[in-house]
Amino acid sequence: MIVEVDLYSGRPNPRFPLEPAAAGELARRIEALAPAGAGARPRDGLGYRGLRVGTGADDDAAEIVVSGGLVTLHGPDGPPRRLEDAGRELERWLLDVGTGRLDPEVLATVRQDLAR
Repeated sequence: MIVEVDLYSGRPNPRFPLEPAAAGELARRIEALAPAGAGARPRDGLGYRGLRVGTGADDDAAEIVVSGGLVTLHGPDGPPRRLEDAGRELERWLLDVGTGRLDPEVLATVRQDLAR
């Protein structure tokens, strides 16, 4: 699995691999999340928008978007499933997993956003 920091427009976003043990922990954490409210939407616009987790393949594989307190599960079939990431804990955990694999400036930018 690959985690992409959705940060830039017009240039490649930073990415790091998610090791198998961390991928298992990610699945466990997602299973513990409650459904999100009907109006919940991921962040958009310029700057940091969230984290995208996928297989790294350019096919119809599943993708997980962790953004601003919302986790959206996109599968190859059916509508997306939205879950609440209270306190942005899953987002913080994924960023911690990427520490040491991401540029310190990228980490600082995302941590500043998480502090808001």
